[in-house]
Amino acid sequence: MADVHFVEGSAELLDKVGLLWKKLNIHHQTISTHFRDSMALMTFDQRKASWLSRTESGQLRVDIAVLREPQEPIGYCVTTIDNNMGEIESLFVDEAYRKMGSGTVLMERALNWLEQNSITKKRLNVAVGNEQVLNFYRRFGFQPRAIILEQRLNN
Repeated sequence: MADVHFVEGSAELLDKVGLLWKKLNIHHQTISTHFRDSMALMTFDQRKASWLSRTESGQLRVDIAVLREPQEPIGYCVTTIDNNMGEIESLFVDEAYRKMGSGTVLMERALNWLEQNSITKKRLNVAVGNEQVLNFYRRFGFQPRAIILEQRLNN
């Protein structure tokens, strides 16, 4: 693994993941077969507001993988607890630093936090087109449960 350290916190760290979230959003736009346009309209401020809204009735945790030199974030995981449900809201590692273990550490930190809070029901969503990440999540015991269909408003 590259010389990386991990930072944990809550809402105060969200702005530090903004640039990485934008890369994730562009990735999703590239692979999306049906919702490219709506993804292109989503802003980080909107996504951040969505995460923060969950803190009104629950909890939020942010883990960031940071290079030691230069001090720059290379990956993050946003995790929430709401109504006894733990959710990996967003996880991303910059393409240049994948396959080095940072994603695994971010996932383990998120899952450990959920376990420390006695959360047994955990979930995450994977965008259609991003199925290559399924094997990564299977390593942590996640399996497909449902396929959710959403009507496109601009057919």
